[in-house]
Amino acid sequence: MFGKNKIQSYSRDVKKILIVILVLNIIVLFIKIVAGIMTRSLSILSDAAHSGIDAFNNIVGLFVLKFAAEPPDKEHPYGHGKFETLAAFGIVVFLAITCVEILQTSIGRLIHPVNLPLFKIGVVWILVLTLLINIFVWIYERGRGKLLKSDLLIADATHTGSDVLITLSVLGSQYFIAHGIYWIDPVVAIIIAFIIARAGYEVVTSTVPILVDEAWLDPANISKSAMKINGVKSCYDIYSRRSPSLAFIECKIKVVPKDLYTAHQIADQVEGKLREDFGDCKVTVHVEP
Repeated sequence: MFGKNKIQSYSRDVKKILIVILVLNIIVLFIKIVAGIMTRSLSILSDAAHSGIDAFNNIVGLFVLKFAAEPPDKEHPYGHGKFETLAAFGIVVFLAITCVEILQTSIGRLIHPVNLPLFKIGVVWILVLTLLINIFVWIYERGRGKLLKSDLLIADATHTGSDVLITLSVLGSQYFIAHGIYWIDPVVAIIIAFIIARAGYEVVTSTVPILVDEAWLDPANISKSAMKINGVKSCYDIYSRRSPSLAFIECKIKVVPKDLYTAHQIADQVEGKLREDFGDCKVTVHVEP
């Protein structure tokens, strides 16, 4: 995906998905806030805070995509795709803040218990509705993220996946609250904090390799692919890296001594073979006799 049109097409696709997800997340956030106010349940309000971060991340993602969609230029020869990965990594910051806030409030509620309003069956149905919306968002966003190879969508889907677990935990806690076991509410909130922390860890492990330019492909596989072209004696000094919208392969090849024109033809064949084997990426092959 190294052409200007492809980068912009990729950005438009991700943007459309984020707008759909943002609308759904705002609906879920509003519903959970209402349910939290009705019940004064810390676990529900914690769940609402998590949904609020989802919506905020979508807004940040839409803003960042404007920069990530810019094609390579003189100052950024490898493109601007890492802005998207950086935004995905930034999600972790907000997850961490949420974890700390939830833990502080939950511990305070355990030390100083409070009685909660009477159980309302309507709250359960409200939570079930938000659960179904989150399941749809998780499946849809994760599927589209993998298809587009979007770090931002995959990271956000991971966050939404934790939403599903959180809402299930909150639903379970409502049974105990209905029977006067109020201490379960802050305990579930603490569990929610750890679920959020795990989601943050998963985002870190998926984004850091890209931010630090970890090798995208095994050099041995690149060499094996290049050696399939007649006239190539060896392939070495192999590098590969990727961002969400761009991927790069660089290597040097030694060719059987021939004229310069033939050597460049061989290099073109190697570039075509590497793109065929590893997908649409920018390949640079340097020829040595």
